Amino acid sequence: MNRRRRNFLRYVLMFLDLLVIAVSYVLTYIFRDQLIYFGLEELAGFDVYFPYLVVVLIVWMILLRLFRNYSYLHARTRVSLFRIYINLIPVQAVGLAVVAGILFFLRDTQISRTFLILFSVVNYFMLAGAKQAFLLYFYRLQRGDRYTRNALVIGHRRAVNQFVETARNTPELLFKITVEEDFVRRADEQLSQEERHELFDDILKYVSRNVVDEVVLAYNDLRLADLTPLVSGCNHMGLMVNVVMDFSELDHIKSEIDSIGPFNIVSFQAYDFSPVQRFFKHLIDYILGGIGTFLFLLMLPLVALAIKIDAPGPVFFVQPRKGKNGRDFQLIKFRTMYVDAEERKQELMDQNEMKGHMFKMKDDPRITRVGAFLRKSSLDEFPQFINVLKGDMSIVGTRPPTAAEYQAYEAHHRRRLSVQPGITGMWQVSGRNRIDDFEEVVKLDTWYIDHWSIWLDLRIIGKTFLVLASGR
Repeated sequence: MNRRRRNFLRYVLMFLDLLVIAVSYVLTYIFRDQLIYFGLEELAGFDVYFPYLVVVLIVWMILLRLFRNYSYLHARTRVSLFRIYINLIPVQAVGLAVVAGILFFLRDTQISRTFLILFSVVNYFMLAGAKQAFLLYFYRLQRGDRYTRNALVIGHRRAVNQFVETARNTPELLFKITVEEDFVRRADEQLSQEERHELFDDILKYVSRNVVDEVVLAYNDLRLADLTPLVSGCNHMGLMVNVVMDFSELDHIKSEIDSIGPFNIVSFQAYDFSPVQRFFKHLIDYILGGIGTFLFLLMLPLVALAIKIDAPGPVFFVQPRKGKNGRDFQLIKFRTMYVDAEERKQELMDQNEMKGHMFKMKDDPRITRVGAFLRKSSLDEFPQFINVLKGDMSIVGTRPPTAAEYQAYEAHHRRRLSVQPGITGMWQVSGRNRIDDFEEVVKLDTWYIDHWSIWLDLRIIGKTFLVLASGR
């Protein structure tokens, strides 16, 4: 399984996307220029539009990668076709917003807004059509012999079956799979050293007498020392040998293989955020964190005065919380309770409506009148934008627990702290007022971690505004 071949495929896809975007931009200009007969104003010359083609190419290529538009080959045909059309929607929406923002910042009024909207529509269908054609082309290549590589798969039954199924759903491998039943064993079948050597001799004889480009070793319990004679024999014949490591029994695990000096290192992690994805998540945090901090400073005098008049005590409530992987930080909120709230909490524990390691109580007597308004409108959360700018929190993430809650966590609860805590998250937009079991909160948080993407963050941010508008 040659990684360079798959990288080459990705670069070809990116080049074709560049070409399609450029062509759709030019075609949109020509088409829009002819619409002056429908009452639209005449466009400026193409020399005015040409510099923005470079901007569009850069923005769209970043967004295509960000919203995973190069992973659609890794699924069955129907799923892939659906993902093509779905994954392109945020590319066009966000790209259009970014270019419109650039034009607004530059105060450029020469670029027609109808041109931009028309371009996003034309580009959407041209990119979708090109990707669909590319997908069908690779499924067709799989059925041919010119570019495919004959792969002999040997090993334990379950690992072999799983690899064969995965290879069928990964057309860019261009594998023509062969499974010889004589070379497949049960995982619990123990072979003597003599029997193993006989098996390897039979495999090498088969390889030498048949058209085989690559050999795939798929074993449930991998013992490389036992496989050394087979690997060496294949290498002497100039064949590539692929060793498949079966990690299917590990739940919620993503793996990555790296080479450092003479060592091959396999890394396991519950989630896999690429550097590009991390960069844009941080970028969103800093942009929205800056906007939120600005709004916080605007409302500070009025809110501070209301808090002081309503109940004596400080304006802010600062509490130690646990962040990513148990890091300590000071969470900042507008004070919504009386100053003795923490002391009174123990008296109210028997009225806790949440099962598990959280406290929630309807009509909590510790909440002040102004505090009730701040909580209902979520204005009490605005100081947390400072936590975002400091790097303690993210805009979207999981709820940061108190130190006491964290100490009571079971092992699987700690997984929700494997990412940066957030101001909003799945719990907040999934009807938090109706959830009364902490385990449900954990399920929502772990689902978010397992399915994270920039698009999911943007959807949660959008739903957060809807929740605030509805007052839920």
